Amino acid sequence: MVNVDSWWDVLVRGRFQAVLELVLAAIADDPVTIEIILKIINEWDPGCDAESWPARSVVPVSRPEVIKALRELTREDYAQACNFAGQEIHRVAFRDREVAEVWFSATRKGINAVRQLQGSE
Repeated sequence: MVNVDSWWDVLVRGRFQAVLELVLAAIADDPVTIEIILKIINEWDPGCDAESWPARSVVPVSRPEVIKALRELTREDYAQACNFAGQEIHRVAFRDREVAEVWFSATRKGINAVRQLQGSE
């Protein structure tokens, strides 16, 4: 029998996994800010719903959820925080208090993960 704690863990874990997927997809093409990530996720094309992409079922996604996902994605090297100096991108350490001041992009590992999620590999 499933107890309440395991049921709750499955719901929370499932939501976080979906948020990770949405955030990774949002940063896969170009470096973006947290504001752009939130817009991409929460103001999605209405033609793309949870039936076509199950991760969409967790929308709307909050800013703290995106920050938590970015923290995890950068920790696991699926994403990177960066600053621009002219045309060059410089990787910087992820810091919660500086999240609004940096850009985020997927690493090669992250791009490969997105391809697998989208079934194009």
